[in-house]
Amino acid sequence: MKSRAAASRHRGAEKKNDRGDFFETRPAFNAKALAVAVFAALVAALIPALYWLSRNQLVNQDLRSAITLESSHIKYLLENQFNSFELIARSVKGFIDGSENVTSDEFKIFVTSLNLHSISPGLQGVGFARLVTGKNAEARAKALLRSEQGSNSYQIKPLGSRAVYAPIIFMEPREGNEKTIGFDIFSVEEARNSAKLAGETGDLIASQKLTLVQDAPGKNVAGFVLYLAIYMPGRMDIGSEEMVRGWVDLPFRLVDVFQPIAKNLAPGLELAFYEKEAFDDAAIAHRFLNGAMLEGRHLEETRFSRADYVDFGGRKWYFRITPTQAYVARNQTSTHHWIASTGILLSFSLGVILFLLLTSRERAKALAVEMTANLRGITADLNDTLDAIPDLLFEMDLDARYLAVRTSNQASLNMPVDDVLDKTVWDVLPPKAAKMLYDSIREAHLMGRSTGNRIKIDVGGDTRCFELSVARKQRVAGMPPNFIVLSRDITERTRAEQQVHQLAYFDVLTGLPNRGNFLEVAPRLIEQCSALDGFGAVLMIDIDNLKLINDHWGHQCGDEVLKHVASRTSQAIGPQHMVARFGGDELVVVLNRLGTDFELARNAAERICQRILREISAPMSFASREHYVSASIGVAFFDASKKSMDEIVSGADSAMFHAKNDGRNTYKFFDRQLQKVIAERVGLEHDMRVGLYSDEFYLVYQPQVDMHGRVTGAEALCRWRHPEKGLIPPSVFIDIAEKSGFIFQLGQWVLQRTCETLHAWSKDAKLSQLRLAANVSAKQFHHPDFLAQTIAIIESSHINPFMLELEITESIFAQDADEIAEKMGALKSMGVYFSLDDFGTGYSSLNYLKRLPLDQLKIDQSFIRDVVTSTFDASIVATIISLGESLGLQVLAEGIETSAQHESLLAKRCRHFQGYLFAKPLSEADFLDYVQRESSPVPDGE
Repeated sequence: MKSRAAASRHRGAEKKNDRGDFFETRPAFNAKALAVAVFAALVAALIPALYWLSRNQLVNQDLRSAITLESSHIKYLLENQFNSFELIARSVKGFIDGSENVTSDEFKIFVTSLNLHSISPGLQGVGFARLVTGKNAEARAKALLRSEQGSNSYQIKPLGSRAVYAPIIFMEPREGNEKTIGFDIFSVEEARNSAKLAGETGDLIASQKLTLVQDAPGKNVAGFVLYLAIYMPGRMDIGSEEMVRGWVDLPFRLVDVFQPIAKNLAPGLELAFYEKEAFDDAAIAHRFLNGAMLEGRHLEETRFSRADYVDFGGRKWYFRITPTQAYVARNQTSTHHWIASTGILLSFSLGVILFLLLTSRERAKALAVEMTANLRGITADLNDTLDAIPDLLFEMDLDARYLAVRTSNQASLNMPVDDVLDKTVWDVLPPKAAKMLYDSIREAHLMGRSTGNRIKIDVGGDTRCFELSVARKQRVAGMPPNFIVLSRDITERTRAEQQVHQLAYFDVLTGLPNRGNFLEVAPRLIEQCSALDGFGAVLMIDIDNLKLINDHWGHQCGDEVLKHVASRTSQAIGPQHMVARFGGDELVVVLNRLGTDFELARNAAERICQRILREISAPMSFASREHYVSASIGVAFFDASKKSMDEIVSGADSAMFHAKNDGRNTYKFFDRQLQKVIAERVGLEHDMRVGLYSDEFYLVYQPQVDMHGRVTGAEALCRWRHPEKGLIPPSVFIDIAEKSGFIFQLGQWVLQRTCETLHAWSKDAKLSQLRLAANVSAKQFHHPDFLAQTIAIIESSHINPFMLELEITESIFAQDADEIAEKMGALKSMGVYFSLDDFGTGYSSLNYLKRLPLDQLKIDQSFIRDVVTSTFDASIVATIISLGESLGLQVLAEGIETSAQHESLLAKRCRHFQGYLFAKPLSEADFLDYVQRESSPVPDGE
């Protein structure tokens, strides 16, 4: 072994000697070789120099592309955030549009279901501001706020008298937003201007920079509020302020929105947001670096800075990304510097390499191995970076052929990688998805990049949604263009968006389209039908007596009834027509393409109405019992006459109201005369609400006398003098108040004025002995706030409760007797006197008369009218008087108009009377004169 090594060393030495001898004997060859080496080195050095210049340009271009990509990503996140805000706003608008009267609890439940922290992080809350205009706007705004919040402690903020108010009556979540309840957004100029613009355009409008009510005064935090107008039910004319019902109110702080987005930015990049397009320190709102907010001056603009904006809410939101010096240095670090240097060094060493070429093959081989290892290291580092990306990454050519596939999650592919390579999108994806990806590549070929397109494919038995980002690779001269395709799985985000859309456009209970969805889709269906010169119809369906089911069996039972009715209606009309929940217990149906002949269309609509009524009237079984319901249907036809949606729905609603008045469980077709009557009722209801706060209502007093004609008290009766129509009969406006739900406010006003009158009478010796009666309707009595507010009125008026008489009717007994006894007992303990009005015409029984703390029975005037001529009425009157005496109750006959009636009642031992025979209802001044003319009253019971 040693001899072989020695021989080898000897042969090597010989070669060296031979080589040395050769150089020594051929000096001319050395000079020539040197010249060739120098020339070759200079020529070779030119190549790495050109390479260095080219790569340096590419590095700078890559740096700009990276910052541009970061800018696009920030813009994408900001657009997504703002889009989620708009989805929330339109969800709340759809919810309020789809409900007749939203309560504070219902609003809280709905907003909680939206899961704001997940869907729209950065949003401070969701509120509703109600517009209040006209006379006594301040008082009405305060009354509205306290009614919706259920407490008298709330005030309109800030204090001061204004012509128009828009107080925030709802705001959820309540925690952290307590100061907003009752705040008048019209008191802030920026908010008022933005809200008005939202009402004029119907768009979501962002305010100018302002300080939120939630923040402490002087706290320099940029706040904004988004406003979306909500219009009066059924009104489509955007731009008219009197049609605005209120606004969805979305407050947010700019820093809360931008800081989470800034955390997505690469380290070393400064993100600055500006209030206007001027990118200077005066316009800066917030700036962030590495996810943290910074104070002071922003970085100066460089050649790598990237500015952009997002257009949202009627304004532009500007931002700029500027790299720090450290970021530029880090991203400009590249192997091309040392590669070019090495190339130049190798070029100048070319002469030496030429000399050593034959004898230095091993050295050249080692150098090649080292360079290969470096290249492999760079490649491995690049592969690690690509493997860390969770999205699918493809390289494709202009024909949409897969050249390379990179993914860290094989399960996100719909087939193995080997089966994808060298195939086109038409071979791999479904046709629709393939066309979308092909079009995106074509767009990137023309524009340089394509973003935002989405495709759906089946992966592992589940339909997944992917968002595409396509960028064109730097093109090499003479080579066809290639493209990098980034496919991001956005299935969960898409499902969240669909959930928000479902909440915004579909009723949660029935699954049917809601009012907002109907008002958006129905006009298109009507337009399509009209384009064919055909007839169609809108059906307004109202479930009869659903409130009674809710009150008797509970709202869960009522909800089941509503779902059954919705399902049966959908089955009855078929898939070619549209059915939606219009609000409350109302459904609306659009029947399109009923035919080109009106009579045939009318007959078709009639058959469908009959089928709907038949389906609804069938028994419904749930909760271990059968339920029977009916419905009333109004029908309004449409054709090519270009009627507005509002006109058609209003006609169907009028016809439905007529069907209810005609006995329910039937259908009626629209009639112009009926529409006129309903329009008058709607107008009166509006005027009545305004008139209560404009001193149009007043009280008159009808005396009550004993058997000797002496005044023992009076009944306070409400009257309404309309400023244009004069006196409105009580039978008209009381009926409207009952059906509209306004009876509680009206009844409490009557009670308040009655107590004020008693307080004034208490200062007079005669008047202080008179008992004054006020009527209480069944709806008013059963209102949850009736007892508390009545006690508060009595206590605040400082009256003697024994002088106050509350007249209730027998219809009050249709509900829970225990609740009735509890409320009456609480008032009776204070001394309040109770009278049962219209006795003999309703629900009362001996059991009620025994259980309830009544003091008086009032015989209904329908029995008094014929008491002289009808033995039947005379017998009933005698029985009531005898019943009252046996139960120890005072009996009063009302509606006495003739002396014969009076004498007949005296003969039957009736001792208390009221009617035109003694006096008609009098003004307070005339009543006082009437009392002064009479002798002093005697105590009750004489």
